[in-house]
Amino acid sequence: MTPAELNQEWEAGKFRPVYYFYGPEDYRIKEAEKSLVKKFLPKSQAGINHSILSGARQSLSEILSELAVFPMLGERQVFTITDIQSLTPDEIEKVFALLHPPDPNRIVVLISPSDKTPKKNTKTFKLLSGKTGAVEFNRLSDALSIKRIKGMLGENQITIDEEAENILAVLGDGNMGGLIEEINKLINYIGPGGKVTREDIARICSDYQVFDIYELANAAARGERDRALQIINFYLKEGERASGILFWLGDHFADLYLIKNRKAVAGWKQTRTYYLDALRAQAGFFENEALEKIIELLSDADNDLRHNIRPESMILERLIINICNLAAKK
Repeated sequence: MTPAELNQEWEAGKFRPVYYFYGPEDYRIKEAEKSLVKKFLPKSQAGINHSILSGARQSLSEILSELAVFPMLGERQVFTITDIQSLTPDEIEKVFALLHPPDPNRIVVLISPSDKTPKKNTKTFKLLSGKTGAVEFNRLSDALSIKRIKGMLGENQITIDEEAENILAVLGDGNMGGLIEEINKLINYIGPGGKVTREDIARICSDYQVFDIYELANAAARGERDRALQIINFYLKEGERASGILFWLGDHFADLYLIKNRKAVAGWKQTRTYYLDALRAQAGFFENEALEKIIELLSDADNDLRHNIRPESMILERLIINICNLAAKK
């Protein structure tokens, strides 16, 4: 099942006796667990009829003993067993045996954290996924990220520019926990009735440097020397280290070179259409040989910084002027 299909079942009042939650998104797994407890248990019983066990910290006998306990109040109960992959396949079979036949008033949620999820070709994974309602929680797509952004901002009567919306989705990198944290920061900063712009994201959100560097490289690519130098000087006055600016420039032009040569970029950028389109447009300002030369210039600038040549601002300014000249030749 996908998380969406899982939610549809719950909305229809359909619950399975055993679930297995796994995948790279621990935050979404925790959200799903909370949602299940909220939907299945009466509010007055959510605190006492939901038991959390651990396959890593408790023995099989302790887990089986807990699962055999009936609730003192009401009929329904939910058990969560975290780190279920810590049990052997034979031990997991014994857990399933205790849960058969299924009890309509009891739900057991088995969870593997993202960094310990067994590989899909292992006996443990096949057992867990084959005998449960298995749900993989992947990172959010851009579309789902934007839906969450609009939803949370809309609840607070806040609107957002399309450009800012795309940037925020990219910064979230499909991580729901991180995305929600950034959205909440914007909500507190903007206030009800406001509108989020790109500038607001630059002031408030983490990891915005990648877009700052895009603007710097864009100015250089267009041969806007004065603008590019102005950006460099602004960074330095704000306390940004020259080595940090150089690192992000190096990362950016390496991506441009890969895009120019139809190669895949690394990390989160592979799935971010908005950012890839921007890189392709920028790469069009440079010949391939110019990009190779810029990468050499970046290496030379890094070497100068490592040898404590002063002032550092001169190294960056000379680099930017050379990049502008190479773009101008195109």
